[in-house]
Amino acid sequence: MKEIVVVSGKGGVGKSSITASLAVLLKKNGINVTAVDTDVDAPNLAIVLGTALENFTDVKASEKASIDQNKCVKCGKCITACKPGALIGIEEKPVLIPFLCEGCGVCAIVCPTSAISIVRRVNGRIGVVETPYGFKLVSGQLDMGESSSGHIVTAVKSKARAIAEDSKSNLIIVDGPPGIGCPVIASVAGADYALVITEPTPAARNSLDRMISVLSHFKIPVNVVINRFDLNPDYAHEMEEWINAKWDMNIVQKVPTDDNVLISLSKRIPVVEYDPGCKASKAISAIASRIFPEITPRSHG
Repeated sequence: MKEIVVVSGKGGVGKSSITASLAVLLKKNGINVTAVDTDVDAPNLAIVLGTALENFTDVKASEKASIDQNKCVKCGKCITACKPGALIGIEEKPVLIPFLCEGCGVCAIVCPTSAISIVRRVNGRIGVVETPYGFKLVSGQLDMGESSSGHIVTAVKSKARAIAEDSKSNLIIVDGPPGIGCPVIASVAGADYALVITEPTPAARNSLDRMISVLSHFKIPVNVVINRFDLNPDYAHEMEEWINAKWDMNIVQKVPTDDNVLISLSKRIPVVEYDPGCKASKAISAIASRIFPEITPRSHG
C-alpha cells in the first residue's frame, strides 16, 4: 500500500479540489483508494466530494491542568508559576483558563498539596464516511481554540491506515494542510510521494520553496503542479525554470484556469466528474496518468 500526500505552501491554490478529482479518477481506473483530510483546522475535502462526515470518535491529544479544589490550600504558587497566564485567582481559588493552558506541568510541580494534575482532554474528533464515488474518506477536526493539531493529524492518519488495511486499499491519498508547521510535518510523515500544488504568484513561489525544503529534508520524492498557470503565464514560466534550476525537478503539469472548477465546487462535485472534458479535468487527468502508475502496483496500471 502506497501513500501520497498533496500539499501546498500556502492556502487557496486549489489543493483540495485537485486531491478530490485525483481520488475519483484513481477509483475509476481500478485503484482501491482511501482518502484522508489532514487539514484539521479547516477540513473541506468532504465538502468538495459532496458528502458529510459521520461515525465520529473523540481524540484526546491535548494535555491540560486539572485542579482538585478539595486539596487546594489557596497558596497561589501555581498562579505565580504559570507563565502562559492560564491560572487566575477568583476568591483566592486558582481557576484554569483552558484555552491558555499548554499542559507544561509547572503548576503541578509547585503545588504543595498535589492538588493539580495534568490530564489528557478531548481536543478533536475523527469522522469517516463512504463517499458517493466508492471510496472511504477519513477526516479530522480540531475543536475551536484547541492546540496539538499535529497530534490530531497523526491520529487521523493512523485511523486511515487501519481502514485502508481493512478495505485492502492499494493507495492512501492525503489532502494535507497548508504551510510548513507541525500538522504539515505530521501529514507528510511516512508518505511515499508528495505532490505540491502552487500558483504563479510571488507569495506562492516563496511558500513552494519552503515546502520543497521540508519534503527534501524528509527525503520524500516531490513533483510540482502549477495551478491556474495562465493567470500569469510569464511568471509561471519563470517559476518552472527556477524549480528546475534550484531543485532539479520538472513541473509535472500546468492546470489552466477554468470556470468549471468554480461551478463544480458550488455544486459539491469534483470537476473531473462534473465535466470530464473541460480544460481543468483534462489537465488533472494528465497528472494522474503521469504520476500514479509509477507508485501504484503494476497489476493496477
